[in-house]
Amino acid sequence: MARGGDGGGGAGGPGTGVRPRGGGKGAAATYAYQLNWGSPKDGGKWRAPHTLDIPLVFDNTGVPDALSTDSPEARRMAERMSNAFIAFAHTGDPNVTGAARWTPYTLAGRETMVFDLDSRLEQDPRGAERRLFARVPFTQQGT
Repeated sequence: MARGGDGGGGAGGPGTGVRPRGGGKGAAATYAYQLNWGSPKDGGKWRAPHTLDIPLVFDNTGVPDALSTDSPEARRMAERMSNAFIAFAHTGDPNVTGAARWTPYTLAGRETMVFDLDSRLEQDPRGAERRLFARVPFTQQGT
């Protein structure tokens, strides 16, 4: 699975230079996600920072001082995300009963599961950012 950017404004994910892997017949499906659910810790000031998905995917929100907290919402998000990741690990398909249908990522549709209290599949959820940065040349230092 490919992780998308976080709701806290982090970079990366489907909107930044994704290229198909393998691409040929028989290549495994790729699934992309973006975490929009924000941590309630410290009054919600952290929003959805990088690594917030870790306690959710591994369903260990009860760890002391976890950024996710162990709130009922965090436990609900952990159940959703960990179930999808477990299904993906077992079958190569993250779809589980009772969750929004998650289709494989394609460059044409940029299908991305957006995990939030109301999780849903979106087409190109960071398209505006991707188009903006496509117009801005970037040269990494040292290149």
